[in-house]
Amino acid sequence: MEKAEKRGRRWVVRSAIVGGALLPLPTLLAYGCDSPTQFDDLCGWVRDPNNCYGEFFEDVGAKCGVVGTTKPGEFASRDKLGECFLAEGGIVVFEPPLSLTAEPGTGEEPQKVKLINPDQTECGNIEFRAKYDFSVFINGDPLPDAGVDANDLPDEFIEGGLFNMQGGKTSDSLAVTCPDASAFNFNRLQITRCPEYEQILPHVEIEYNPGGIETTGVIRLNVFYPPVEGELANANPEVVNYFECFIPGGPPPCENGVKDGAETDIDCGGGFCTARCDDGQLCNNDDDCLSSSCIVDMGLKKCSGGA
Repeated sequence: MEKAEKRGRRWVVRSAIVGGALLPLPTLLAYGCDSPTQFDDLCGWVRDPNNCYGEFFEDVGAKCGVVGTTKPGEFASRDKLGECFLAEGGIVVFEPPLSLTAEPGTGEEPQKVKLINPDQTECGNIEFRAKYDFSVFINGDPLPDAGVDANDLPDEFIEGGLFNMQGGKTSDSLAVTCPDASAFNFNRLQITRCPEYEQILPHVEIEYNPGGIETTGVIRLNVFYPPVEGELANANPEVVNYFECFIPGGPPPCENGVKDGAETDIDCGGGFCTARCDDGQLCNNDDDCLSSSCIVDMGLKKCSGGA
């Protein structure tokens, strides 16, 4: 089906959703079943080439990201992990800033990411809670004047919107909300009845390595979409990389601005650092001091230029 025809159908569906808001729940379930839980048919939805996740990807494509490669960037410093500056221009804003001690999505708060264009406008945003618990919002192109038919829009026109899947972090229940406001309720375990479609089940993966001393870290985020053409059974997903941000490695001991290890003061002394301590800095013995003089001053051993 041509993109313009699908877009027109989506606009019709939006109107139908508004008009059907007061209908009984089973009437609104496109893939409903008779079970008391009212789970929709996950296998039927995933194998449908016109499901809203596939249509979302066909609409937005790789906007805000790239396919077949990565979108590299770098944080300014190891202690400022709130903004990643992309090599091709643009910024990835992390809310909250990354932690060097905890992986994104492992805490109570989701990892929110804003994707900023080089002109400072917002391209989209992603919220990562878990592999099957996430949302992707892509800003669409400016809407045409009233009265313009959806089928008259150019193929490159991006409608955009929000795809949201919730529940996969804490349970096997998946509540899906589509860009056209239609909604489904799935049980993820249903995919065991159609494993040939599991690879194209909507999901997100974050790879995170904070790095360490003199070791560069990295965080990258990939969203997995179904292919827009060809057979879906056993198909490889289309992987969109939205960022690959490198974290500068930490400075080595004796250069990190912290009194640690055997240092008698910050980055000096203790026979651990090659640098000796200046006058007024703490010491244990004469060898710790640039002046070769470690004296007791007000109860503390300090380097001194005097005898």
